[in-house]
Amino acid sequence: MTHIAAYITGHGFGHATRSAALLAAVAARLPGARLSLVSTAPEWLFRLNLPAPFGYRAQPLDVGMIQRDAISLDLDATLAACHRLLEEQPARIALEADFLLREGVDLVLADIPWAAFPAARRAGIPSVGVSNFSWDWIYGEYLSLRPEFGRVVASIREGYAQADLFLRLPFHGPCDAFPVVRDIPMIARRARQSRDAVRAALSLNGKRPVVLLSFGGFDIQDIDLTRVERLRDYCFLTTQPPPRPVENVQVVSLPDLTYEEVVAQADAVITKPGYGIVSDCLANQTPVLYTSRGAFAEYPCLVDGLEQFGVCEYISNQELLAGNWRPALERLLRRPRRWPVLESDGAEVAAGILVELAERGRRSEDPTGPAAAAGRPVAETETS
Repeated sequence: MTHIAAYITGHGFGHATRSAALLAAVAARLPGARLSLVSTAPEWLFRLNLPAPFGYRAQPLDVGMIQRDAISLDLDATLAACHRLLEEQPARIALEADFLLREGVDLVLADIPWAAFPAARRAGIPSVGVSNFSWDWIYGEYLSLRPEFGRVVASIREGYAQADLFLRLPFHGPCDAFPVVRDIPMIARRARQSRDAVRAALSLNGKRPVVLLSFGGFDIQDIDLTRVERLRDYCFLTTQPPPRPVENVQVVSLPDLTYEEVVAQADAVITKPGYGIVSDCLANQTPVLYTSRGAFAEYPCLVDGLEQFGVCEYISNQELLAGNWRPALERLLRRPRRWPVLESDGAEVAAGILVELAERGRRSEDPTGPAAAAGRPVAETETS
């Protein structure tokens, strides 16, 4: 039985949901495959998005970005947490390598904790990264403000250099710490139920525009809910209850719906650009009203993707928090609906690559040669 261990950052929900989509595609190709997930993203999120059996361990192997809320980063707290993690990293890598050997793991997938790759190399197991960015690039943007990130960036690049292959998604940064890079299409979740069926399940009558508030598992503090409440000709949906009941804000639970189905039925989504929500909106052709997420290197890449392939409009943090949403929403809903072709079968493409590497790794006669098991000469011919 093929055994794949997936190491997934707990930053936001986007890494977890796209990893779940990828692993679901792997499970469809390899019925009965064993999946072990290691992440600080909540287990319920994987249960909601991965329709295949898996084991789960809550183990922090990276920090991501510590945030005060969805649009406010905390650099000092992030830096302190990264330095604490670096002190613990050698022991964690040794423990994970022992786990990989003990449990007979055939392939390591990471999105995108850097410690996963030296652990796989130590265990002699091929490792593959998948993402549209790398954490060395994200943290490197803060070196002028916090030179102490230099040690963190160097450690991350050293870890990424031990990966056998990196599958780079659209709307990406350089990802140049990885020795072998292969571009693949967007990994996205597409709604399976019709818009009418989803709206019926949500008890929406269709008389008002429906707008989903989506902020990747983070709260937004200090929104003027009184002003939002005055937008009575709109219906707002959220999966996170506001601080108090708001007449035109409906809290959605998802017992019989997927999140992408809620995205697909919406007339618009208000969000800060993250890969998960951007890919969901593009794949399901839902317009986006986006706000800035602070000094985060991935942000311009995602905005470029929205502007090139989607229907979008910008709202400032100040206007968002003030509840002054009407002007921007009206501009967005008046925009022409033009949706350029964008391939979104990245989960299936990546699954084919992972299955081939896992099976090749099982056949490898040299368990200490992960680069050979991963087929590096083949991957290099396909590198972009």
